[in-house]
Amino acid sequence: MIKICNYHLFFVGALLASTSSVASSSSFDTLAARQEAKPFYLRDIQIGDTTLPFSPASVVIMIISIIMLLRNLLGGPKSSAVASHILVDDTEDAKAKLTAIKKEINDFTKFKGAAQRYSKCPSGKASGGSLGKFTPGMMVPVFDKVIFDKESKVGQVIGPIRTNFGYHLIWIEERDLVE
Repeated sequence: MIKICNYHLFFVGALLASTSSVASSSSFDTLAARQEAKPFYLRDIQIGDTTLPFSPASVVIMIISIIMLLRNLLGGPKSSAVASHILVDDTEDAKAKLTAIKKEINDFTKFKGAAQRYSKCPSGKASGGSLGKFTPGMMVPVFDKVIFDKESKVGQVIGPIRTNFGYHLIWIEERDLVE
């Protein structure tokens, strides 16, 4: 499939105009009249004798599009957190069980030990409940809301929190909030 752009059409038009026996000056006058009839922001850009096949309005739109694309790709600064959790199944006594576990925990070492003993999440058994570093939107909304809330303190047990996976106790190890 051949893709035709404005440049190809320009060259084909120039070729046809140069090979015709009688060059019609009225057709060029008509194009010039059409260009002059357009508002300045829709006219093709002219630099000396050179006419560029786009208007100032299209240049502005391209620049805005590129800025928005770069902003989305680079993303700018985002909030981030490093946290661990203990997950138990959503049963009738889950909340009471986590409340009792929470009373035993007063430092991160005890939290990691409790995660290895009680958590149903694979991260609990292997790495003391560590979820690693993440940004807003990577966890379920309820979890994100608690972790990225200014009121939630770093270095303390938070919860029990209920999600669609069950009940959680959360320990925020580090958090960088960007507004």
